[in-house]
Amino acid sequence: MEFIISRTKRSFEFNMANSHWHPWYELFYLESGHCRLLINHTLYYISPGDLCLISPGEIHRTTYYSSPVNERVTLSFGKEYLAPMEEQCGTQMTMHLFRNPRISIPEGRQAYAEELIKRMEYEAAGQDGYSGVMMQNYLYELLIFLSRCQEAKPEPVKLPVAEKAIEEAAEYIYHHYASQITLEEVAERIHMSPAYFSRKFKAVTGFGYKEYLTNIRIRKAADLLLTTSRPITEIAVECGFGDGNYFGDAFKKIKGVAPRVFRKMKGIV
Repeated sequence: MEFIISRTKRSFEFNMANSHWHPWYELFYLESGHCRLLINHTLYYISPGDLCLISPGEIHRTTYYSSPVNERVTLSFGKEYLAPMEEQCGTQMTMHLFRNPRISIPEGRQAYAEELIKRMEYEAAGQDGYSGVMMQNYLYELLIFLSRCQEAKPEPVKLPVAEKAIEEAAEYIYHHYASQITLEEVAERIHMSPAYFSRKFKAVTGFGYKEYLTNIRIRKAADLLLTTSRPITEIAVECGFGDGNYFGDAFKKIKGVAPRVFRKMKGIV
């Protein structure tokens, strides 16, 4: 995947239509507004000056609130884009750059980060044959800058009680997706009525309960399809799908193709 940079404005009424995970890295910097970001099962409150690092395969969804308009810059790039850095610095140091999903850039250093982003936007317009190299260099500079910002850890954000409970519920679902867990069971674990839990889970995470559970299961199934040659029906059962037909329909809805086609597209037989 090539390097892509885009600037987007969202209203607080915007809702991401589909759940979201992908095989590339995504960085987004919030210039204005406020949003909540769920990554896998953890909630982050994002404010202007925060930059989020989302690794390949991580389920995430953004919900906006309070501000009429939110502006963000998104940088997307494939794993291969980091190959030269891995060769020079080693895999461990390169992956260490992504150790924290949310980074609060100190107020006095935000201008530096924003200048790097503007330079990447300028080169993305295709100034000349050197633009690709310049964009890559600016990206490396930004990643190293962000890594150094992480050394000064900010105070952890204390979530409201109800939202902390929802985060705990998401974590439980995330780790128990293979079981036949129900909405009622999870609601009881966090001492909420099923109806209230259902509404609150959607409001806080952006996901419906069943949608979140299905996406966790499909993500795991997709990984097994790519990394093993096990029968599809066996994978479906292991990932919590009791019905093979339902698994196929759910997989196609989320990934766009049937499980067997997905496996062949990736060269797995």
